[in-house]
Formats: sequence, C-alpha cells, structure tokens
Amino acid sequence: MVVLEARKVRILLLVLLLPTVCLAEMINWIVVDYPPYYILEGDLTGQGRDELVIDLVSANLVGYQFKRHVMPASRAVKALGKDDVVYCMASLYRNKEREASISFTDEYSTLGLSPAIAMRKSLADKLQLESSEAVSLTRLIMQNGLTIGTTLNRSFGKEIDEIISLSPEQQISARAGRDTLESLTYMLLKGRVDIILGYPSEHTYLKTVMDKQDELMQITVLEAKAVAKGYIGCSKNVAGEAAVKAINSVLSKVNQSEQFKSVMLRWLPEHMTPILKPYLSEISSTP
Repeated sequence: MVVLEARKVRILLLVLLLPTVCLAEMINWIVVDYPPYYILEGDLTGQGRDELVIDLVSANLVGYQFKRHVMPASRAVKALGKDDVVYCMASLYRNKEREASISFTDEYSTLGLSPAIAMRKSLADKLQLESSEAVSLTRLIMQNGLTIGTTLNRSFGKEIDEIISLSPEQQISARAGRDTLESLTYMLLKGRVDIILGYPSEHTYLKTVMDKQDELMQITVLEAKAVAKGYIGCSKNVAGEAAVKAINSVLSKVNQSEQFKSVMLRWLPEHMTPILKPYLSEISSTP
C-alpha cells in the first residue's frame, strides 16, 4: 500500500511538471565552423562573435529551450527552409530572395565593419599606405596592378563586387572550398597574392593564429560602406515566426548593453575600433 501511494505521488508530480516542460519551445541554433564568428576548437573555443551573441540572446529569452547544431556553411541557410522544426541563425544578410523562405528579425544581431584588405607591411611601405587611412581598391588593382585574393561566389556588397567583376581576370585569384580565407592568408604571407579581401574580424583572427612574425596589416576600403548589419533568421513557419518575434524584443535590449558592444569589438584590430565605436554609441543612446 505504501509503495502504491508513493508511485501515485511520483505520477502526480510528473503530471504537474509536464505542462511546464511542454510550454518551453525549442530553438535550434545553427553553428558553423567559421572563426572568428564561431570558434569550435582550441584555446579560444566558444569566444566567437556570433556564439557570444547567441549566448546573450538565449540568456534573455524566457520560455524557450536551446540546442546547437554544427553544420557545414553550405547547408546552414538551406536548413532554415525546413517546415517541421525551428532553426535560427545569427548574423545573416537580409535580401528579398532570402526573405521568401526565412523569417528575419527587424533588429540586427551584429554590427561590424565592412570589408577590408589585408596586405604585407613591406608592400604597404613601398606604396606609402597607412593603416589609419582608407585606400581605394580600384586604384590598387587598376593603377598599381596588384593581385587580389578573394573567396569564390562570396558577396562583399554591391560596390566591392562590381570592382572585382570589372578587374582584369589575371589579377584575381578566387578560391573555393573550406577554410578559403585561411588559404588566402597563407598565399598572402608567401607573396603569391598582394592583397586579400575579408572582414576586419576575420583578418584579425587569422593574424592571431597565422602571422607570428607580424608581417601583415589591414586597411579599410574606400569604396565600401562604413558598417555591415547582420540579422537573426529563423525557419519561416508558425513556430519560427513566433521565435523571431520573441528574439526581436530581446535584441532591442541586448543591443543597448555594454556586453553587446564588447562582443562587437572583440575581434577588431585596435586601430579600427574607433571606426565602429561611434555606431555602437548611437545604439546605446537610442531611447
């Protein structure tokens, strides 16, 4: 009899707890192996910019449980199109094509500097270029005849993409596959290309892990816009749109925080932080 009563009590407790568990919706965060946005191994594991944004959002989001799924970059955006599960991903570009199959936040999840070039300091000295001054990518390619390394089929914005498309084919080295920017950085260090295109945070991370002799520097590109915004995108279904609404309300608070500002500056080189700081200050001063 005592055993039977004890069993009834356990069942009753499970029944009472069940509604709470069921009410917690699941958000499946997509993670890709792409430093410094996601760092999945080594001493800096978990310190990626987008990982830290996910941490901030998840910590402030009530009523949800979370899982992280590591996917190849080539599959990540496609996974958001699934109807039977809620996948979300941070720092995506919004465009009309993606909006047809992905539900996006109105508030942005990342604010970073636009594309920059990395080059050898010896070449910069020869051309009398300073890291503190923006340089024309058109002039470097068309007038100075420099060769440029870039990632195949990667967009760097309308202005930069147009410069690349109009450049002499023999001066462009476009790489495909995994770890393309790492491969390009290796080519840059070996003198096989003169400059490479990437984002400041990417250049900074790769300099940290590859440029032990401090041979490289990066310079902002005159033709690029000052900042680039990324948004959180989720599966375009009922549960996904509800998640986007909840995330959006959290982002409006997260973007005001000192933690957010620190994360956005985490992987910028010191000489470029003053460029981004005013934009982050504008966020913090918004009522």
